[in-house]
Amino acid sequence: MNINPLKSIWNTGRTAVGTYIMYSRDITTVQLAATAGLDFVVFDLEHRPHNIETIHDLCQVARILGMAPLVGPSDIASAEISRLLDVGASGVIIPHVKTALEVELAVKAVRYPPEGERGRCGQSGHNLYKTERSTSEELTHYNDGVSLFLKIESKSAIENLEELLAPEGVDGVMVGPMDLSLDMRIPGEVHDESLTRLMDQVSRICQKRNIHYGVFVPSTTELKVAVEMGASWVIVGSEMEFLSRSWKAVSQIQRS
Repeated sequence: MNINPLKSIWNTGRTAVGTYIMYSRDITTVQLAATAGLDFVVFDLEHRPHNIETIHDLCQVARILGMAPLVGPSDIASAEISRLLDVGASGVIIPHVKTALEVELAVKAVRYPPEGERGRCGQSGHNLYKTERSTSEELTHYNDGVSLFLKIESKSAIENLEELLAPEGVDGVMVGPMDLSLDMRIPGEVHDESLTRLMDQVSRICQKRNIHYGVFVPSTTELKVAVEMGASWVIVGSEMEFLSRSWKAVSQIQRS
């Protein structure tokens, strides 16, 4: 049972590509993402309306189809982080990280003892309802497999990123470009030179520490640039953005 196919993808040197599932609750959307060849899907509970039952079902489908479901909790809270993993997430993307203490909390919530403090759920979504290993083997398997990602969304967090990454156990870092632009008082200017310099700084720090740098891009046209900037995992748009763009294109053709 592969908890997290991203790690085998990275071992080959390939960049993992995925997308946000923002509103869809239909397992067909996840199936389409898998058949299209995406490596992962992301669910964002900070801003989107999915409940825990829906996340469970969508994570299960993604895992069965060989994708990594990643979930962003609504808060940096141990119980919520571990619960998302219990229902089947391959990893979590912790939002608005600002302090090393928050990183330590996340590490402990993601990993079982002795690396962390996560409680064992038993037969559940995290092991696809299979009991193939002893408890000891399963804990080791999951500590090695599950990914912890940090989402950095403020200038101060980037300036203190070396300190934030001091606790062991962080697999990847991504920048939230829109919230970073708000923090920098240049709302929506995600291509501003001062903002892109900060993103380059994050990429360099990740490369130095052998941590996977991730980035969000709104469409496929920016994907190549993201890879050239050193991203090893890229979130490209969302089901809402792709549907909206495609339908607008159809509408424009019909009117021309």
